[in-house]
Amino acid sequence: MKTFRSPPVAIVLTHGHFDHVGAIIELVDYWKIPVYAHEYELPYLQGELKYPEPDPTVEGGMVAKLSPLFPVEPINLGDKVQPLPQDGSIPHMKDWRWIHTPGHTPGHISLFREKDRTLIAGDAFVTVKQENLYDVFTQEKQISSPPRYLTPNWEAAETSVLKLRDLQPELAITGHGHPMQGEELHKSLNYLADNFKEVGVPDHGHYVDEDDQR
Repeated sequence: MKTFRSPPVAIVLTHGHFDHVGAIIELVDYWKIPVYAHEYELPYLQGELKYPEPDPTVEGGMVAKLSPLFPVEPINLGDKVQPLPQDGSIPHMKDWRWIHTPGHTPGHISLFREKDRTLIAGDAFVTVKQENLYDVFTQEKQISSPPRYLTPNWEAAETSVLKLRDLQPELAITGHGHPMQGEELHKSLNYLADNFKEVGVPDHGHYVDEDDQR
């Protein structure tokens, strides 16, 4: 394991999907540090609830078809994970605030720093079409909605994208894809927000059909 000159003082999770928690159990044991997440995410991080099953029927591509292989079981961090403060502050991260951006998961958050308008979006939106295997390999940059095969609430996902667009970020770092900034980010994020139902929501899928029936 790589040795850091100054080890981290905490880990902040945007959400608890398998590809975002990685080796977190081993890391917190090694570093003896706390983990922070939204209170709605805690049941998935304390061994109580598993995430909804991936949807291989969703419109998208080969990664979506392979998604039933992805784990949705919870991890158990016990009392090592704590809820983020209700006031939007982030422990040990001065100048940053967290924003509740559900849809992809109930407790998904994004992080924003006002002074330079830097956004860590997690999977609230991404900059690669994560469902498409070719795009994942090539990392062709384009703003897209949350990974479709693991997003159960499209109404909330749209609200979250609108909320992040209204922040007018100058730089966005997402959970999948390359960072995007400046005019490219402004135009792309505005387009996704303004046309979310047409270009963000898949044409079909289990969770799309459930939203239509609400």
